[in-house]
Amino acid sequence: MNAPIKDENLLPAIPGTIIFDHQGHRTAGPVSLDLVLEPETFLSNDKALTLGQTIRGIAAESVDRCAIGIKFGKFTDGRSYSVAARLREAGYAGELHALGDINQEVVFLLRRVGFTHFHIPDPGTAVLSANILTPFGGHYQAGTDGSLAPWQQTIT
Repeated sequence: MNAPIKDENLLPAIPGTIIFDHQGHRTAGPVSLDLVLEPETFLSNDKALTLGQTIRGIAAESVDRCAIGIKFGKFTDGRSYSVAARLREAGYAGELHALGDINQEVVFLLRRVGFTHFHIPDPGTAVLSANILTPFGGHYQAGTDGSLAPWQQTIT
């Protein structure tokens, strides 16, 4: 099966994980996701569509969807970051949930590409610390989180 996975009964909260929002606050869970994408199968589609066409199609079909989950099969697999960034570039404005093999050390990067919720192992706190959310004072390039590189910022 190479299509995105849709499962209304999916409970994305894995035992021992906590859901945090983009501001680093613990949220009530589990949540109901309208669609879950698994890049391992999603990116190896057997259709005649390009990746860009497929993502634009999902974004267009997801106007009424509240939440999409994107799974990280392995900590070292960056395809989920790319899918999230491409969905945001295609205009998807709803919630994006990062699921699977992630931890609080990558929350900063997940936020930069457009994820709004993070299902991570319980860090033992209700709020993620500021150095987890914004560990750096600047950026080398713009991101889907609205950040700009120093040369792109206007001086007032």
